[in-house]
Amino acid sequence: MTMSWAQGAGGIVSTPENVTRWSRALYVGELLKPQQRRELMRTVSQKTGAPIDDVTADDPRGFGLGVVHAFLPSMGKFWFYEGETLGYRVAYAWFPDSDGVFAAGINSQPDAKEDQIGKLMEAVYNSLHGAGKL
Repeated sequence: MTMSWAQGAGGIVSTPENVTRWSRALYVGELLKPQQRRELMRTVSQKTGAPIDDVTADDPRGFGLGVVHAFLPSMGKFWFYEGETLGYRVAYAWFPDSDGVFAAGINSQPDAKEDQIGKLMEAVYNSLHGAGKL
C-alpha cells in the first residue's frame, strides 16, 4: 500500500540510523536557529496542561512542538518521539546529558494493552547505558 496519502507522516522513508542523525540535528545541530529550538523545546505538562520548565518525578512528561520531554527513574531525563502508521512505528530517544541517542523501528501497531515499545526502548537504554555507550 502506498503511504503517499500520509505525506510526511508516513511517506518518509528512513532508517533508525538516519532518525538518530535527524534527532541529534534537531536538538543540538544547526538544523534550527536558537529561537526555533527554544520554541520546539518549550513544553507543557501532560499532567496539568500548564507550561513547565523541566520534567520531574512528580510531573514526568512535557509536550513541546511535536516532541516529548520525559523523566523515568530508570532512564533519567530524555526527549523522544514515536511515529506510526499502518503497522509501522519508529521511536527515538535523545539524552541531553550525554548527547546519546538511539532509535528503533518495528513493524507492529498493537492496541494500548499490548504496546511494548516503551519496554523495548527502556531495555535498549539499559543495554547501552550498562555498556557505557550512553
